[in-house]
Amino acid sequence: MGNRRRWALDGTGDNLRSVTALEPERRDSDARSVSRAPLRVLWVLSKLDWNGGIGRVVAGTAREFARRGHEVHVAGPAPDGVALDMSGVEIHAWPRRRWKFRRIAPLIALQRRIGAHVIHFHSALPHGEVILALRVLRGWLGAPRILVTAHSSRPYPKRRARLGLRIADAVVLPSKWSADKAIEAGARPETTHVVPGGVDPVPPSSRTREPVVVSLGRLVPIKGIDLLIDAFDRVAAERPEWRLRIGGEGPESEALRERARRARCADRIELLGYVRGEAKRQLLESAAIGALPSSRESFGGAVLEFQAHGLACVAARVGAIPELADGGKAAKLVPAGDVAALAAALAELMDRPELRRELSAAARSFASGFAWPAIAERLERLYRG
Repeated sequence: MGNRRRWALDGTGDNLRSVTALEPERRDSDARSVSRAPLRVLWVLSKLDWNGGIGRVVAGTAREFARRGHEVHVAGPAPDGVALDMSGVEIHAWPRRRWKFRRIAPLIALQRRIGAHVIHFHSALPHGEVILALRVLRGWLGAPRILVTAHSSRPYPKRRARLGLRIADAVVLPSKWSADKAIEAGARPETTHVVPGGVDPVPPSSRTREPVVVSLGRLVPIKGIDLLIDAFDRVAAERPEWRLRIGGEGPESEALRERARRARCADRIELLGYVRGEAKRQLLESAAIGALPSSRESFGGAVLEFQAHGLACVAARVGAIPELADGGKAAKLVPAGDVAALAAALAELMDRPELRRELSAAARSFASGFAWPAIAERLERLYRG
């Protein structure tokens, strides 16, 4: 594709620039504030849930858009028992339906009522049939601009997913790695843009770091928590002060608990379930090392969260993770699936507090460029472009 392969980190359509990695916001003239009429935006999710990676990205961006004076709507199926309230954001929940095309009718009715300028789909894979319906009815629906963000680290095996990439007005990806994959699947390079996920700024804490390795994420095979338990067990016997704490739930929960029970250092491995709010903040402020040994990641929001809290990070060299490592200065990388390499990296960080301090400082500095105001401004430029 030669010179046509371009991505816009600044969100404009007439000033595209190539990127080789995710970049934090630079505080220069290119980061000027966008001060034009308020937008009415509608984000559409596959599931209204703020705990997962997609939900956190939408929630963080939506709150910032509302703070900037825009009218913000978020819609999608609502899981039972999930609190959906969000200050300044109007939530539209509809019943969960198995077939995606059955979501077209409530979405059309909602758009007819609110008249959003921008409809932005956030999902693991694009729902091409829903996007196609909106394209066909665009004139009747107030001519909204239609965007899609594909958050999945998987390929695009389904024809409807590839259709969604091709027919959206713009395709927004969280990393250069995921942008490459989308273009390979049919997204048009000239409409493909990188806008990374963000993170809440975290002021330095006076809390003393404890000898704790922490990992957060959904407990599914691709997150590699089984490898982390094995790697920790290899090195923890000689380092009795260190503990491993794992936050998250998922289909692998019971299998991982059984794996932890069989470990030699079972008494120092804790599976905490979902960790939210104040408990999560305290966990990240008190831990010393953050670990993400995934086999696939389209972005790696957990790493960015670790970095914002000043943890020394070790992660697998997959997907967009190298882009968050900032050339190895902001995270230590190991080959995916390599328990020995992961164990060696953990042991080095455990034994070298000066290395932990270096990584911590670089990580916090790097993550500061991904605060939600900077991410929202990039996205707003893209919407207006």
